[in-house]
Amino acid sequence: MINGFTATNWKKRIALIPTEDSYDFDHKNLIFSVADGVTRDPYETLPNTHTLLGGILFSLNYPRPSPAKIAADIFNKTFQEVMRDYLPKNRNEEAIKKAFGQANWRIKKWNYDNLPYFDYAPIDLAGCVASGAVENPDMISIGFTTDCGVAIFDEKGNLVFRTPNESPDGKFFSKLMKSKNLTWNDVRARRIIRRDYRNNDVEHSYGVLTGEEKAMEYVKTFSHELKPNEHLMVYSDGLEDTIFSGKFADKLRQNDFKGIEKLCRQEVKTEGTLVHYLKEI
Repeated sequence: MINGFTATNWKKRIALIPTEDSYDFDHKNLIFSVADGVTRDPYETLPNTHTLLGGILFSLNYPRPSPAKIAADIFNKTFQEVMRDYLPKNRNEEAIKKAFGQANWRIKKWNYDNLPYFDYAPIDLAGCVASGAVENPDMISIGFTTDCGVAIFDEKGNLVFRTPNESPDGKFFSKLMKSKNLTWNDVRARRIIRRDYRNNDVEHSYGVLTGEEKAMEYVKTFSHELKPNEHLMVYSDGLEDTIFSGKFADKLRQNDFKGIEKLCRQEVKTEGTLVHYLKEI
């Protein structure tokens, strides 16, 4: 059994801020993928998007179609296509890495075709972070970048495996900006972080699939056994807190799949996506 959904907070829906998560799955080939488009800046000085009014102001000048959503859709389409090109026995970590690489190249091409220049804010490269998995005859092959992830739970809702969260170090960046008398709302702060730390060879750097070659250094792969009656979760970070909560484990134990989706929609703070696969006997 496979299902997937994107859950969006009511404030984001009312403000009409575009959905930028994306997902896809292939029932026949058991390929699962999720991507989280990296939100762009519609203004140099950002409104407070934690309020409804701020969200509406943010949405008014937001680019449509969203380049972040385009990047996320490119990843999912590419990941599915590339993995289907391999024989099931060859859908391994190496194939996963190649699928991420091809997606990164296609995002690079989109940026080249659509951005005559970029300034890191508000004109920035389209990009996304992502996770993907495929079941081959022996294992689940897994790939992820940054704070998208993959997890496996047993039939009792116990966590068996999860990828690490490699999101940017918020405490470090807060301290860095404070030392420069800047906040995230200051366009200079966003330019510094994206220019100097995104896809860069420095401490506290982080990865985003923007088409930049170094983005591939942040793609991690794993292999793990998936047993009958175990649950595979491929997700974006917006649902991470919910997925690893006791309430979620309760829903898994009950095989309450409608309840899982309802719980995620109730608890999501902004936007989050989940693809769920139950390996049957």
